[in-house]
Amino acid sequence: MSKQEFEDRRMGVYCCGHLLRRERPTLLVVHSDGDWQFLCGDVDHGDPLEPYHVSVGILIDADSTLQRIADLPPGAEAERRSIGEAWIRTSGVQ
Repeated sequence: MSKQEFEDRRMGVYCCGHLLRRERPTLLVVHSDGDWQFLCGDVDHGDPLEPYHVSVGILIDADSTLQRIADLPPGAEAERRSIGEAWIRTSGVQ
């Protein structure tokens, strides 16, 4: 588990509407090309305004365990089955 945290809680990230409305937990995080995407991991996204661009602090306020993947390098992703479970990290986002 990483001891690192997101240095700037105001950093802009992308997320799905389910996370913004706190309807579902963050189960998939992708760090690619300098951008971060925080997703619920489901495929039922019909919101025409997605993805939302928000401050990472909003998502951390809802789930402080997101700090555990703050050191995720560019080109990698992390996934878990539920809050409280370990993040499974993979590299080489395609």
